[in-house]
Amino acid sequence: MTMVDEQAQATTEAKGTVKITVCLSLSGVAEGAKDVYKEFEKQIAEMSANAELGDKQCSMGQVGCRGYCSRDVLVDVYVPGEERVTYEKVKPDMVSKILQDHVVGGKVFKKAAAKDDYYEQLKKQTRVAMEFGGSIDPENIDEYLAVGGYKSLEKVVKEMQPAQVIEEIKKSGLRGKGGGGFVTGHKWVRAANAPTPDGKRYIVVNGDEGNPASYMDRSVMEGCPHQMVEGFIIGAYAIGACEGIVYTRADYSIAVKRLNMALEQARERGFLGDNILGTGWNFDIYVHEGVEAFIGGESTALMQSIEGKRPFPKAQPPHSTEVGLWGRPTLLNNAETWATVPAIIRKGADWYAAMGTPNAHGCKTWAIAGNLKYNGLMELDMGMTFREVIDDVCGGIVKKKELKVVHVGGVTGGFLPPEKADITMDYESLLDAGVIMGQASFAAYDNSACVVDLAKFSIGFNEGETCGKCTPCRIGLTLIKNKLDDISEGRGKMEDIDKLEQLCEEINVASLCGLGETAVKCVLTGIRYFRKEYERHIVDQICDAAKCTGLYRYVVKEEECVACGACIKPCPTGAITGGTRKVAAHIDMDLCINCNACYEACNFLAIM
Repeated sequence: MTMVDEQAQATTEAKGTVKITVCLSLSGVAEGAKDVYKEFEKQIAEMSANAELGDKQCSMGQVGCRGYCSRDVLVDVYVPGEERVTYEKVKPDMVSKILQDHVVGGKVFKKAAAKDDYYEQLKKQTRVAMEFGGSIDPENIDEYLAVGGYKSLEKVVKEMQPAQVIEEIKKSGLRGKGGGGFVTGHKWVRAANAPTPDGKRYIVVNGDEGNPASYMDRSVMEGCPHQMVEGFIIGAYAIGACEGIVYTRADYSIAVKRLNMALEQARERGFLGDNILGTGWNFDIYVHEGVEAFIGGESTALMQSIEGKRPFPKAQPPHSTEVGLWGRPTLLNNAETWATVPAIIRKGADWYAAMGTPNAHGCKTWAIAGNLKYNGLMELDMGMTFREVIDDVCGGIVKKKELKVVHVGGVTGGFLPPEKADITMDYESLLDAGVIMGQASFAAYDNSACVVDLAKFSIGFNEGETCGKCTPCRIGLTLIKNKLDDISEGRGKMEDIDKLEQLCEEINVASLCGLGETAVKCVLTGIRYFRKEYERHIVDQICDAAKCTGLYRYVVKEEECVACGACIKPCPTGAITGGTRKVAAHIDMDLCINCNACYEACNFLAIM
């Protein structure tokens, strides 16, 4: 090292040891976080850097998801007495630079450092269920205890009666954060008061997310499993449950591993199992790894799976709070809802009720995507509007383009036009607009998105995921998909729009469960708000977003064609003539099958 380096390191050592953490959530691991972590271990050992993996809360240096998944691998550097610096999209070959520049040299490695507005974006969130995501080691109970973990449980079992706990949850206005938004306290009352022949009641975490756009429950279970476990045990105490089951997908391998670790640690510390905290109350939890199917997240199908049966939905009523697992009253909420409970007990119902709207208190985690500057998981006040989130929290549409459509609720959601972006993101406001919260995801798109194409994806996904039990869903979704194929491939007719609406309404009413009921919303809202786009596909045979390949029309710009012949050979139907001997190519659209081979073969951009 140079004398300047030695002086810089001496200054750093005087301040104290620099702490470093690495995001080891599923998205982080997928981007190579394990290699980055190992490289930090190696480099810290090899070079004279006064640093260690870990921070004042996280001893091992591994943290869970904070929601900024599109920028993984995320690394945080904590220099004593200074603000935390986050590095994003970190690769193993960047580790030495971070250590040399920041830890030894005392200057931020700006090439990989997150910009200041990233921190501003975090400040605009209201983090409750994800409060400790990205800041503590999810596999170490001591770190959860250090931030007040299990204090709420201790308060509940030692100072409160079950009815008082339920009343506190009712007073908070907490609503289920899975989709329907049922008032949590009222559901707890039903489960607690439902008659049962042998006194047995069950309690379940719905940790299944089949919606490809949603991953908040997975992130809660990965990022701070003890928080969810604590809320779950509190709920069991409130309704008098004899056993708890965490139902999650088998492919959530990191979440399953950390949940099982958390349960074992909780048993060792007396928070779970026999004689909890010396009160004489016995309660235990186990993890059930369910099938990797969308229908597995439907409440009645989920319970069928736990019982060892095929996950088929059942008609309701009776509801599961009255007749659930093995015919006993069963209380079910998703992971995010359970993870919110400890904070309500700790800070009080009034604190939670002060957030949100009169009909929807508190906050909600959204999985946000699309043509936005910032995306990922964001926990937001229920009273915020889509426009506030898009323009302020998410940094707006990229490249300063205009908002065209907001796809709310993922594959079981619907579409909102820009003029509806000023509605608040609560349950009733969304229903009034014709969409649902669903598993709480939304994507904001500019004019590069096609509503027909987005609807095709959603319907196609739901068609493949239907359990097949009821005819409206099994047959109806296929009929809808066929109609959308016709429209996107140039075979559509104007009467198809009315037929689609009628078919969707019938499926919505006649389907056995929520899958068929909500799967059609993408078509209904698409026609309701973007009817002209459907008509343009049918009448003008044009997709303005150029997403519907069946409507492509290939044209050769003669002035730019050099007659090289490169487009002729890859054409599978012989639709191209000319193209050699100084004669510009010509495409016969009657023979063209829109395979795009000629466009990809042209190196001179002569084909449009």
